[in-house]
Amino acid sequence: MTDIDSRRRGRDQIRAVVTAHGAFTGAAVEASQLMTAKGRANFAEHLDRHRAELNVAIGEFGLWAESFGDWARVDVADAIHPPVVSRPTALAPPDRIGLDLLLSRENLKKRRSELLAELGRARSVLGNVGLPAEEICAYRRIVRVWAGEAVDLVTGVHRLTLAEQYIHCFSRLRVAAQPPPTTRQTGALLLRQWMDDLEVTDREGELELAETCGYGDFVESYRASLAAS
Repeated sequence: MTDIDSRRRGRDQIRAVVTAHGAFTGAAVEASQLMTAKGRANFAEHLDRHRAELNVAIGEFGLWAESFGDWARVDVADAIHPPVVSRPTALAPPDRIGLDLLLSRENLKKRRSELLAELGRARSVLGNVGLPAEEICAYRRIVRVWAGEAVDLVTGVHRLTLAEQYIHCFSRLRVAAQPPPTTRQTGALLLRQWMDDLEVTDREGELELAETCGYGDFVESYRASLAAS
C-alpha cells in the first residue's frame, strides 16, 4: 500500500471517528431534551456537562490529527453540539412507562459502542501512517469516562422514573375494588413489566424498594411466577 493510500485510509478513519463521536453527543443532547421535558432539568444539566467535556475531547482530537499535516485535517464542527438550553425542547411521547427513556438509554449505549469500535480501528489504521497510538488510547480513555457517565446518568433517571410511576400504580391498584388474589396477580404482572425494563443488576434493589413501600405481596407473587416459568 502506498503512502497516499495509507493517508487516504487514515483520513477516512478520522472522519469515521468524528462521525461516531457526533452521533453519540447528538444522542446525549436528545436525552437531555427528553429529561428536560419530563421535569428532570437538573439531570439534563448534568448530562449536558458530560456532552461539553466530549466536545472538548473531539476538538482536541481534531487539532492533534491536523498537526500531522493537511491530509489529516477534518472538520469536527458537526460532532460538536450546543447546550440543550439553546435548542428546542423535545416533547416526550405518551407510551409505556419509561419507554422513551429506555430507548434513549439503549441508543446511548449503542452509539458509545460504535464510537469505541471506531477508535479501536483508528489505533491500527492511523498507526500505519505514523500517528502515535498512545494519543489515540488517551482519547479513547476520555471517551470511555464521559460517555460512560452519560449512559449511567440516563440509566439512573430511567430507573427513578420507573420506580416513581410503578409505585404510584401499585398504590392505585391497592385501593381498587378487586379481590386480593386478583390484586396480587396484577401487581406481579406490573412488577414483571418494571423489572423487564431495568438493567439486571438493578432489579433486586428495586424489588427491595417495592417491599419497603408495602408491596411485599406483589414481590412474593412475582418471584413465585418466575419460579414457575
